[in-house]
Amino acid sequence: MTNKPLVSVIIPTYNRAHLISETLDSVLAQTYANWECIVVDDGSTDNTENMIKNYVAIDHKFKFYNRPENAIKGASSCRNFGLKRASGKYVVFLDSDDLLLPHCLSNRILKAKEVPNLYFWVFPMAVQNNGKQHIISIPKCDDYLKAFLSCNIYWQTMCTLWDIEFLKALNGFNSRYPRLNDPEIHIRAMFHANSNYRVFGDGIYDSVYREAPITNKSAYALNYFKALQLFVPDMCNQLVTHKKRTQKKLLKGYLNHYIKDFERHTPWKNMVALYGVFYRNNVIPFSEYLSSTGNYLLLKLFNVIFKKMKFGY
Repeated sequence: MTNKPLVSVIIPTYNRAHLISETLDSVLAQTYANWECIVVDDGSTDNTENMIKNYVAIDHKFKFYNRPENAIKGASSCRNFGLKRASGKYVVFLDSDDLLLPHCLSNRILKAKEVPNLYFWVFPMAVQNNGKQHIISIPKCDDYLKAFLSCNIYWQTMCTLWDIEFLKALNGFNSRYPRLNDPEIHIRAMFHANSNYRVFGDGIYDSVYREAPITNKSAYALNYFKALQLFVPDMCNQLVTHKKRTQKKLLKGYLNHYIKDFERHTPWKNMVALYGVFYRNNVIPFSEYLSSTGNYLLLKLFNVIFKKMKFGY
């Protein structure tokens, strides 16, 4: 089927028995027929495995695996395991609570044929929140690498159609990261692809990201903090390797984002340590590190004194 190359859809999952059937139905509904769907379970304790095995029984194009016990737990580890078992020329990653629209694979293969010999192709998506969908357009940008380095994440995991050989050469996702998996792999891909990729920002959207609320912001903030401790030095090393050292300062966007959304859910020691990560990797200068940590600690001390004066403890 050279005219209709095989597409491997890889889905990591964990305790999604209540949602995954809709995701798998969206794969089953594709107008493009030459696909395989590889689902890798991350140790679910609900009925997820039985739900998936029902689809395997219905259609041999569905394949089910459990993450090996010696592999790191997490979605990225499951994605990498699925990649090792993928047979397609192209790969699409899909989270187990998101959806592909029926035209998704046919649309992507058509574009890959129109603009061939690239390493990856990117397509718009919609976001679904409280049952309502709105399209997330991808703005035209002279340098998407700079945008991602600045924490302007213009697309998500399922928006990308990957050439499998390029993806394997990248060694897939970095499974050490508890967060920031999407920007990390796309930044790394853009470093290695140079300009050999295409973003169809004005194309039709073909996938749906079902947004879920963050129920435990303290746990989320801790994972984000741990990821930044890995992400910042890794990205700085990539910038040095690719002779873009001066762009380190762009990474401050991640610090600003963390401060805006998660500082109040972070222990003060972690916050001070985070400022240190950005300073030690030359993202922020020493003067800014001193002023930021000093102002932050003074504000914390003021809040403690204020509470003691107001509540007597």
